[in-house]
Amino acid sequence: MPEKLPISLVVITFNEEANIERCLSAADFCAEMIVVDSGSTDRTVELSIACGADVRTRPWSGYGPQKNFGCDQTSQPWILCIDADEVVTPELRASIINAFRSTPHVDGFDINRHGVYAGQLINHSGWYPQWRTFLYRKGSAEWGGMEPHVTVEFHGKSKQKLIGDLLHYTYRSIDEHLRKNISSAQAAGQAMHALGKSATALDLTLRPIWAWFRSYLMQLGFLDGFLGLVIANGQATYTFLKYAYLRELNAGGPKSNQR
Repeated sequence: MPEKLPISLVVITFNEEANIERCLSAADFCAEMIVVDSGSTDRTVELSIACGADVRTRPWSGYGPQKNFGCDQTSQPWILCIDADEVVTPELRASIINAFRSTPHVDGFDINRHGVYAGQLINHSGWYPQWRTFLYRKGSAEWGGMEPHVTVEFHGKSKQKLIGDLLHYTYRSIDEHLRKNISSAQAAGQAMHALGKSATALDLTLRPIWAWFRSYLMQLGFLDGFLGLVIANGQATYTFLKYAYLRELNAGGPKSNQR
């Protein structure tokens, strides 16, 4: 194993025993690994510690706040912040190591995330290519945007693209896809409600149709075969649900439980 790189790996978790070892092991070139756990009841914490991670327990406050908290705990000058279901490929690993053979002259590196659905690589449907600034110099970026789909807000001077993909193991089955869609839609509805947004009848009818059209046709989801159709339908369902939950909240309905 080569000398550790001056990078802190940050991963947020909740009941991720099926993913965490794979995630941490693939990024063992990082000098520091920090896991921010929000009360897992499985073996997530135990497995994280066994992989050499420093586990910090923090009540769930949202994807952005959890990630930013973890990044604030780091001691290294660079941060690689990914999710437990994301894995650094050997090609990406080599690319990162090569980029740090000398002091990087940029403040961030864009990495191409490649979605995996039930073991199948998804090459279209808006899932690939998907460039994100997952690796950045500490202090040059933070996590923001609307829950639950937060993104890196980069304010450094320059970035560079790395070779190799970050695999994103999204769903193991259609059932898991549907369950996560409901949870994500609830979180999105709550976030929009907090911002004072409203949901009209047109939002509930036209936005799901547009989401399907964009995923399946504009983003070439039909080239992903059966799963491309599943993803497009899932996008339409998610879009409908988040506006339906928003409308329910605006009417004084119950808040959904997250985590």
